[in-house]
Amino acid sequence: MSKAIYRGVLLDGQAVQITVAGQKITSVAEIPGGAELPRLLPVLVDLQQNGALGHAFNLMSTGNIDGLRAVAGHLLQNGVGRILATLTTCPYENLSTACAALKTLLDENPDLNRLFAGIFHEGVFISPKAGWRGGHAPEFIRPPDWDCLQRLNELSGYRIKMVNVAPEEPGGLEFISAAAQAGLIVAIGHCCPDTGTIRRAADCGASIVTHFVNGAAPEIHRFRNPFWGFLDDERLRLGLVGDGFHLLPEIVRVALKVKGQQNCFVVSDANMHSGLQPGFYQRVGGVGCIIEPNGFIHLPDAQILAGAWFQNNRGVEFLVNQVGLSFEDAWRLCSSTPARIANIDLPDLRAGSEATFVQARFQDGKLAIEKTLLLGCEY
Repeated sequence: MSKAIYRGVLLDGQAVQITVAGQKITSVAEIPGGAELPRLLPVLVDLQQNGALGHAFNLMSTGNIDGLRAVAGHLLQNGVGRILATLTTCPYENLSTACAALKTLLDENPDLNRLFAGIFHEGVFISPKAGWRGGHAPEFIRPPDWDCLQRLNELSGYRIKMVNVAPEEPGGLEFISAAAQAGLIVAIGHCCPDTGTIRRAADCGASIVTHFVNGAAPEIHRFRNPFWGFLDDERLRLGLVGDGFHLLPEIVRVALKVKGQQNCFVVSDANMHSGLQPGFYQRVGGVGCIIEPNGFIHLPDAQILAGAWFQNNRGVEFLVNQVGLSFEDAWRLCSSTPARIANIDLPDLRAGSEATFVQARFQDGKLAIEKTLLLGCEY
């Protein structure tokens, strides 16, 4: 069995030499440090990723292994080694087909099964109101339906780990209770509940806010809006989109001060067309979007966001350059923290662990991913 050696600096500042054989790290030895060494880091973790390069998880079929591998390659080249494949609003038939296809493809490909650590069912059970539904197609939005989600979860091989719901919609609180009791992580987003409903949702088991401050109407009441309730309830942890367009730096700083870094995490919310050239694209459900040259994605004739162009490595840069965090804290918010919150297995960089990690450099505000290893294979 051939061996590969990697030298670099860990998140804690220790300089090491890591030896990899096959799919495992066989040894980790301390070495003298030096400015020339890259960083050796746990992979980035993204709990809200919709697809890439024109491939949407909503449209996955058993014959599209090449598409799934294309998305995987794009993620790994950007340092992302664990995600929740996110399902947005579309016809139920699409979701059924996609869940069954993901089960088949991931069961047959153990490497992809490690990368795609589960499913986040974001859409469908959201607010149908303009603004609050964001770029989701309104004709496919439906009231929260626990039986529907159970059928999808069974088709997926029970890969749905997190589900988003609008708690103010009829049946929303009952849905949250059922999902939480079944062991799912329940998020609330694309919703406009009052503070009392937010508290009841947390009482029922909701613990996450989906892309905080996004998925909202452009104009809201200065007091009577859900953001104060999200911040106020200490049981709710905040997902933050880190592409630099979704959130102003001061909003992120306030969120981190109120909740603490341990209760916030960064997501990409990457659009199925992330990574493609600027232009107009048709999305799942018939709602088109425009990718601007700077990576800003929005609905036609509106400034309502339609996901993101960047992956979670962009979040690290945003947190350091605009929010003011250290590189180490920024990386954790995009890696180990979301992994902990979603109970995702994230390999340690120690002997005997899975050889899945990132080699990168951060200089002059730019993050360069030199290579990502997944089960010992370099990307």
